[in-house]
Amino acid sequence: MKLFSLISPLQNWQSLNQLCQSDDAILLRQDAVYMCLRHDIDWPSSQLYVLDSDLTVRQLSAPPAFSVINAAQWVALCAAATQNLLWHS
Repeated sequence: MKLFSLISPLQNWQSLNQLCQSDDAILLRQDAVYMCLRHDIDWPSSQLYVLDSDLTVRQLSAPPAFSVINAAQWVALCAAATQNLLWHS
């Protein structure tokens, strides 16, 4: 599993869709957490995560498709991944 960490809202979905496979994971951090509120996104993976501290700062709630994780769970997710990729637009 590769872990794609998004830190800002994506402008170019094509490049992410080409690299991300269904068994990969996507983590929304920083301003990318706003993307979990969009209903028009066809995510290339079903393993969707959002960082709880970034949601709290922005006073947002994640929809059911996203697993809300804390810092310790984020570290565990990174350790479980074969690759960690920081993705920004």
